[in-house]
Amino acid sequence: MTIVSSVWNAVALWLLTGAAQPAAAGADAVLAHARCEAALRSQLVEWHARLDAALVDAPGPTASRSLRVPTDALGLWVRISERGPGEVALERITAVRTERVSYDAGCVPEPSAVAMPAPPPDAVSDADLITRVARGGRGVVLLWSPHMPLSVDQHAVLARVARDLGLAVVPLLDPSADAGYAERVARERGLPPEATRPLGGIELAFRGMTTHTPSLQVFADGALRGPVLFGYRSDAALRDALAGALAAGRPH
Repeated sequence: MTIVSSVWNAVALWLLTGAAQPAAAGADAVLAHARCEAALRSQLVEWHARLDAALVDAPGPTASRSLRVPTDALGLWVRISERGPGEVALERITAVRTERVSYDAGCVPEPSAVAMPAPPPDAVSDADLITRVARGGRGVVLLWSPHMPLSVDQHAVLARVARDLGLAVVPLLDPSADAGYAERVARERGLPPEATRPLGGIELAFRGMTTHTPSLQVFADGALRGPVLFGYRSDAALRDALAGALAAGRPH
């Protein structure tokens, strides 16, 4: 297993243990009991963190809490995490860099930063996602894995339904999948060559897509639409789910 796939497996495990439900109240509950609350909130405002769309993770083994928070920009997220009673740290995360801010006894920020491992050169980055979404039109991203047969089956169903709905299909490979096996399965099952490009950005991963395959994210009119859709669906069920996502507003 490569370092990169290990990182994405860790991200998926972290997301999988969380109840990915929007919870502004959860963010306020963590911040309200934090030392340096004013400094924390000021930093979150500076980072354009959308507390109204925070996703609450399951408590850790010490009952500490953490939240993933989208910002105004795709590919840029904030994490709020408890480090102990009253101690809260912040992280601003992209696919290439994580900035961390903790606070000393006088609530003076103590920043640090760490680089993220580089994804495979053929990976689909957040920049690629931003470019595709900004291009306009309507479409759906499918994350699939050759190790999950129903996710392979979902591509054929999605191709039929998307054609009827006038949606482009953007298939991406689960970053933890075996690349060689994925290429063989893609050839045998008629998936397009671009379907073997792995997900390399954090935007879709932080929305939860890497916790299960198949998973789908709809986009339209220059923005992501609705929540991530998990699990295999038949033609009729998929048509209804995609129509609902298209009718929904932006997820943040």
